[in-house]
Amino acid sequence: MERPRGYQRYPRFTKRLEATFRSGGLSYRGILSNISENGLFIRTNRGFAPGTTVEIDVVMPDNTLIALKGLVKRTIKTPITTMKNGMGIELIGKDTKYLDFVRSFAGGKEDSEPETETETKTEVPPTPEYLIITCPKCGVKNKVSGDKLTMGPKCGKCGKSLPVTMP
Repeated sequence: MERPRGYQRYPRFTKRLEATFRSGGLSYRGILSNISENGLFIRTNRGFAPGTTVEIDVVMPDNTLIALKGLVKRTIKTPITTMKNGMGIELIGKDTKYLDFVRSFAGGKEDSEPETETETKTEVPPTPEYLIITCPKCGVKNKVSGDKLTMGPKCGKCGKSLPVTMP
């Protein structure tokens, strides 16, 4: 399930680029599938734990290699085929060629200012990463991902449906 539009601080674009990422002497390959100026998603079955600093080499469309550095913010590893395994990375070291590449998809517009005085931006409150929902049957506190709220979460202990109130 995708997050609602406006959740991200920076516009994201779907581009498939080969990448090699490494940390702690381990090196793996993956595919960038979702990029922005400050972050990216690497599709891989070999994700690092959140909080890990990774070095990323990206093969650009013109076959040049650029180097990025990032911090793993979340890792998804699931056998469900409809969900993408991989890592969400916040970039902490960027290459100007990468930034130019991402900005080229935004049509050269900067995200900071509206085009005209009448154009306004609608602030959409972000979906929380996780909610703590107490089970009405057994009283256990369940940590539920904001992405899963519409899927009818159930208590991890007794299996009863959890009451969901959208923020």
